[in-house]
Formats: sequence, structure tokens, C-alpha cells
Amino acid sequence: MDGETPVPGYAALADRLLGHRLARPGAGSTLAQAFRSLAAIFALDHAAAAGEPPRAIISTLTAGLVEAIGATACRVMLKSQSGRPRLLEETATGSSDSAGESAAVPLARFDGEIVGTLELLSAQPLEDADFALATEVASHVAELAVTAGLLPWLTAGVRLEPGQVLTAGDDAQAGSTILARILATALEILAADRGWIMLHDSTMDELYTTQSEGLGSRELRVGVQDGVAGATFRTGELVNIARAYQDPRFNPAIDFQTGYRTRNLLCAPIFAGDGRKLGVLQVVNKRRGTFNATDEAHLRSLASQMGVTLDYTGLFDQVLRMKSHNESMLRSLTNGVLTIDMRGEVSFINQAALDILRRSEDELIGMPIMKVFGEMNAWILEAIDEVANGRAEKTLPNNEFYIESLGKWVSANTSLLPLLDSKGHSLGFMLVIESLEREREWRRTMSRYLSNEVIDRLMQDSGGALGGTAQTATTLFSDIRGFTTLAEQLGPAGTVSMLNEYFSYMEDVLTNRSGIIDKYVGDAIMAVFGVPKAGEQDAQNSVTAAGEMLQVLDLLNRRRAAESGAAPIRIGVGIATGIVISGNIGSPKRMDFTVIGDAVNLASRIESMTKQYGADILICEHTLVQLTTAPKVRRVDVVRVRGQTRPTSLYEVLDHRAAEWTPAFDEAIAVYEAGLDAYIAGEWVVAQQRFQEAVVLRPGDKAAKLMIDRCLSYRLHPPPDWDGVSD
Repeated sequence: MDGETPVPGYAALADRLLGHRLARPGAGSTLAQAFRSLAAIFALDHAAAAGEPPRAIISTLTAGLVEAIGATACRVMLKSQSGRPRLLEETATGSSDSAGESAAVPLARFDGEIVGTLELLSAQPLEDADFALATEVASHVAELAVTAGLLPWLTAGVRLEPGQVLTAGDDAQAGSTILARILATALEILAADRGWIMLHDSTMDELYTTQSEGLGSRELRVGVQDGVAGATFRTGELVNIARAYQDPRFNPAIDFQTGYRTRNLLCAPIFAGDGRKLGVLQVVNKRRGTFNATDEAHLRSLASQMGVTLDYTGLFDQVLRMKSHNESMLRSLTNGVLTIDMRGEVSFINQAALDILRRSEDELIGMPIMKVFGEMNAWILEAIDEVANGRAEKTLPNNEFYIESLGKWVSANTSLLPLLDSKGHSLGFMLVIESLEREREWRRTMSRYLSNEVIDRLMQDSGGALGGTAQTATTLFSDIRGFTTLAEQLGPAGTVSMLNEYFSYMEDVLTNRSGIIDKYVGDAIMAVFGVPKAGEQDAQNSVTAAGEMLQVLDLLNRRRAAESGAAPIRIGVGIATGIVISGNIGSPKRMDFTVIGDAVNLASRIESMTKQYGADILICEHTLVQLTTAPKVRRVDVVRVRGQTRPTSLYEVLDHRAAEWTPAFDEAIAVYEAGLDAYIAGEWVVAQQRFQEAVVLRPGDKAAKLMIDRCLSYRLHPPPDWDGVSD
């Protein structure tokens, strides 16, 4: 984005500058001076974030480069519309007259665009590592120059993208590309008289000129077996010839055709990002002397820039061929689609996005993305930065963004996708907007009648999966004890108010544990865990929810007592797990999504038994074995409920009674279960004794008192064919 700190950060660059300085013999300054000079670069990230002017940052970078490589001076020269370079910055450690060697690297932005040169003066020859470091610093300086507005011909809109034709500026010729710019820079930096770029024609197996200086409009073609260009292309190695006519690889035919005499030449191969050979870059006749090692390093760097450019040019050609097809496809989508280029500007928008944003295409194309959404939607820029750094898709469900033209917030699912070329280079981003306004309205209406889970399934499957499914699920029933008496005390209005408040609290508890309220029947609640989609935690969620229902009920009772002295509400909860049939059940005019089956009936019967055993929560054995966390329970009885033939063991959940847990409490549970074992075995005397011991340890144990009465009855009238199951 324009105005942002260039990447990669300055801290990494500072590390390389300091490492380079420490590896260099300590000539020219002391080590302490080196640390003082480079310390400012380590602080540049913070300085940039604090608003340090770009020109001040450039001065710090050039001073650090001079110190790191031991140069005597560094000049930053920027391009201008007039074609004359202008001096931006000069940093010197001594007299530039004493410099023994001068060299330059292009001021190439991170995307490859060249905006000037960085010139170095040094008393000692510069090495390849020095040039590599200078090239990295030059990239940061180039970005900062653009950020500071020092290149008005660029910031005004004539930004040179890879493969893009310049269309603005008095001196920008139609048809000029970045390749021509790089070639012109090569001739300037290397002080060469002529030069050209030759690309490989795979069909003819020839090299042909695509850009040239000094050849006019004519096209040159040579076979890959011919001349210096052919030798460079075949071997993939740079060729430097000091005396052209004395080298057997040189073909003088072109000189004979043009009347020009080649004295010396330098030719470098151009490679694609994947290593393919694309062509060659050749310059001829250095104005003074012959081409040296420094010139070779420059030409390699410029040829590398051309390789990147040609990669992008090929990609753009492919994009142009598919542009019509892709845009037609995107325009037909019902979701809003915007593509955002590397400058953060909208490059494409479909009709669905225009409808969502209530804007026109003419307004939005070329507009910065943050102006599209405004300051109220800064999270979009943050999401783009995350995608840019991670280069991975980011999905943002159930977001809201503000539309100024509407004066309201709009709900939407949004997705950001990086747009990458075949080499992984970033081309921009795609923003996909799925409006949720209709869905939200539909959900608001349907949520009065169906759970969110059922609504989700209806939206996904259009109701097809709700026609009837057999699956394992856990059913929970709860009921208010003594409701008739309570209703008489409260009266009709008070009863309705109490139920609405009670149901509101219980619904929150159950839905927070992934339960579905199937129905309210008078003062009873039926909830299901595991429909329409089963999960491993269904049984555990039901038991946890039951305990939380009792905790919330205690808070509700305290508040009711404090406000009006109302009598407390007491409930019992029964839970069973088993196969149920779920689906839409009813008449064609009125249907409910519900569950039916033996497990549902069992849960209802178990809930009714909570009064009989004095338990708050009873569960069946199938529920117990599916719990992922073992609760404190005791086995209460083995029963065969009405309408079922198979017996089931009942367990009382005691987790919510943690305040009563004492050694005597634990002993009472153990004694009771020993009595139950004897009871099931038909040993009535032993069972009665154990149950009596349990009552002594826990006087309020209603289940133990019930079992004592049964033992007394069975001692007098033993049941025939006793199997340990109570009917």
C-alpha cells in the first residue's frame, strides 16, 4: 500500500550492513564509529512508524552503506520527466577526488521498476558482496523516494508496472515498456554506445531483437548457433569481448549491413524465474576503455530484472487471453467480487458487489480499497495485510461493514484470497462478499420456530436431510416439581411470567451446550443433543447442561426470593441415550422437526422417577458409558420402564452436590451400592441392613428409604422369578 514502510524491515538490513562492516578490514574508521553509524539503522523501523520523514531515512541508509562497504561517497540520482538525472542525496566520508573507482547500481523498487541510480565512489575496488548490499539498500531508497513524492511523474499516475506500457508523461513514447527502460539504464550505467535485447523464438530457434538502441526500427535475427548472442544463449554464460574482430565468435555481418564498427561488447543471458533461458542482453562499444568486472556485475543484475519482467509479460499475455472469459464468469456470480491490485486499488468489481455497496463501477474502479469502505471498516486493511504476509486465504464469517451511502451496517461473510502468478509472485487480492442480509431476516423469522442447528441444515440441504434419519442421540427431559401448587400460588399472570423467565434461563444453558430445545410441554422442557448432526460430546454436553441448569436455577431462586419472597422452583432432570428417528413430523399444513423412539420415551420415564428416588438428575447406563469425563454418580436401581422390555440401570449424578461431599457422604454411596447388589441378588435381609446404614450416614436419602420399604415387602411376599429388575 502507498505510504507504508517498505518490506522487508530495516532491522534485517541493519544486521547485514553490520555483518558486512565487521567482516571488512577496519580501515577508514574505528569499530566504535561503525556501531555508532549503523545504530541508527537498527532504529529505523520505530522511526518510520513514528513518522520519520522519508528523506531523513534515506540519509541514514546511505550513510550506513558508506560505512559498511568502506566507500568514500554515495550519491542518489533520480530520474526526471526531462530525462536529466537530478541529485537527491550525497553522503561522503572524505574527499571524493581521492576516489579510485566509481560504480553504480540501479534504484530498483521491490517490484523491479527502476527510478534512478545509486552511485558509489571508493578508493578500493568494490567486490560482488559490496554490490549485492548496495542493490538491497537501493531498493529501500527507491521505495522511500516514491513515498516521499520525489518522483511526481510516477506518483501522479505514471507508475511503471512489469510489462505495462507507459501512457502518461510528455516524454513517454507509446509502446515503451519497462524493458526499454532497463536497456536505457544499462547503456547509461555501463557508458555503452549501443545495445539491444534479443529473445528466443522457439519455433524458428532464433534470437530476435525486441528492444534496441542504435538499430532504429529494424529487427535483427540470428540463429542460436551464430555469433556472440548465440554463444551466450547456448552456454548460459556471460561473454565479455575486448576486441570484437579478433574473437571467432563475433559475426561482423551486422556491422557490414549498418556501416557501424563494433570495438568491444558485453553480452549476458536472460533467465526466467524457473531457470529457462529467455534471450540475451547485449551492449557494445564502451565509450572509454573496455568493459570490466564491475560492468559484468551490473549487466547480470539488469538481465535478471529483465527476466522478472518477461515472466510478468508472459503472465499478462495469458491474462489478456482469459480476461473476457474470467470477467464474464465473475460478473455472473451472486456473491460480490472485487479484485485489488498491488497499490490497494480496485481493478475489477462485479454487479453483485455494486449492488451490495450501492455504488457505480465508474466510481469504484481505481479507487483505493479503504476509500471504498471508509475509515469505519479499517479491519479490511488489516485482513489484507495478514493475507499479504501469509499468502494464504483468510475467511471472515459473520462480519459487518458500514456503508456510508446507506448509513447502516451490512452483515456479510467475507473472504480474502491472494492472487499469485505461477511463480508465487503476488499480483494483488480478491475480496469476496456474501451478503447475509436476506439470510439474517429469514433466520430472525424462522428462529421463533426452529433451532439454529435445524435452520443451518435446512439452508444446506433444502430440507432433504430432515425427512427422516435414524441416529444415536441423547434426550433430556426436565420438569418443575409441584407445579400445580406453585401455579395456584402465583395466579395465571404470575405463572406465565415465571415460566417465561424460567424457560429463558434454561434455554441459554441448553443451547450453550449444543442442545436443541425440541419443545415446551406445559412446565416441561424436552431437549436433544446430537441432531441433526451427532457428535462425540453429545452425552457429556447433556449431563453438563443438567448440572448447569441446577446452578442457574439456584441463582434464579435467590433473586426471586430477594425481590418478592417467591417460593423456590424445583426441577428434576432425566437423560437417556439411544437410537432415535429425527425429521419433520406432522401434517402437510403443520410440521415440527422433532425426535421419536424408545430412547425419547425412556428419558421421559426417567425424569418422572426423579421424584420417586429423590434425585435431581438421573441418567441411563448408555448415557454413562458415553461420557468423556467421569462424574460422581451412584447406581440407584435397575428398572424396566413401561412400554419397554429391556431393563436399564439408573444412575444419580451427584456432581452438583459438591458442597455435601464428605467422607460420610462417600461412605453412604458405597453402602447404598452394596445394598443394591444384595437387593438385585434377592438377599433382602442383607440389602435392608445396608440401606438402613446408608440412611444413618445420610438421613435425607429418599432412595435408601424407598429400598428399605421394598426389602420389607419382599421379605414378607417374595416376588416369583425375581431377576433384580423393578417394574
